[in-house]
Amino acid sequence: MKLPILMYHYVRPNSERMSERHNVLDFDLFGKQLDVMASKYEFILSNDLLNLDDDGSALKNKIWLTFDDGYRDCIDYVLPSLLKRKATGTFYIPTQAIFERKLLDVNKIHILLSGLVTPKEIVKLADQYFSEAGLEEILNITFNDLFAKFGVANLWNDRETEFIKKLFQKIIPTDIRKKYLASVFDQLVERSESSWVDELYLSPDDVQILVENGMEIGSHGHSHEWLAEMRIDDQRDELTKSFSHLDSAINDGKARSMCCPFGSYNDDTLTLLRNLNVKTGVLNRIETYARFEPGATDLLELDRIDIMFFDKFINGEFD
Repeated sequence: MKLPILMYHYVRPNSERMSERHNVLDFDLFGKQLDVMASKYEFILSNDLLNLDDDGSALKNKIWLTFDDGYRDCIDYVLPSLLKRKATGTFYIPTQAIFERKLLDVNKIHILLSGLVTPKEIVKLADQYFSEAGLEEILNITFNDLFAKFGVANLWNDRETEFIKKLFQKIIPTDIRKKYLASVFDQLVERSESSWVDELYLSPDDVQILVENGMEIGSHGHSHEWLAEMRIDDQRDELTKSFSHLDSAINDGKARSMCCPFGSYNDDTLTLLRNLNVKTGVLNRIETYARFEPGATDLLELDRIDIMFFDKFINGEFD
């Protein structure tokens, strides 16, 4: 069976970007994409995959839209656009941000990269802090060696931007990098962390509004960390907290889907998700259809199509 699953993040008017360096999908373009999809497909949700016929005919001309990170964009722009076209989507939310009102590290990085200071200047400041904090001796590696290894440009980022994301998200121990990021953030961002929370994230009430309007809610982890980098006990804590929040907030039985942050997971993750009775899971492989066998019961590793490849997808340029 083959199914297109599309992956969205920020959706807002370009005029509402934090800066010109803030990558968003323009709201008007989103509407045009929905119009094209509505003319070709019927929209489904993850729960629709749980009782499919063996021949796969139920998936013909179907499409599943997913929205990551729990941004206010989902209630301000996405929901009205979906309702206008009788479309649906699954919203994967990081529960610490939504229910505990905490600014996540991933968004601290977005804010840093969208500010007046350039990525090169952020790298320079990070180098200075690295030296002052004695991290070369603690980590047994130089800042320049880290930059040479992880400062590699890709489709999304120049080398400085990619390095900043890796440096503050995964390549050094958690307790060190969190303090490291907090120090750099406090030096470069005048606003308090708490002032960003209501601006960036859905509220618990917003989540209820999504559910009441026929949308589906899933987990995007608790604190939006790289699960594959965690010990199994830490993964268990992360996932259990997330689904505990969802189970308390959503009573429709449709919160048993998972989107691993950054697409990061391992065999431990899959075992834990099965133990938590999670039924479906989506990945971040950017331009691949989801495929699974007729009658499959394990649907935790479904590929998605990054929206940056929408034109290629809709024109049938990859399979």
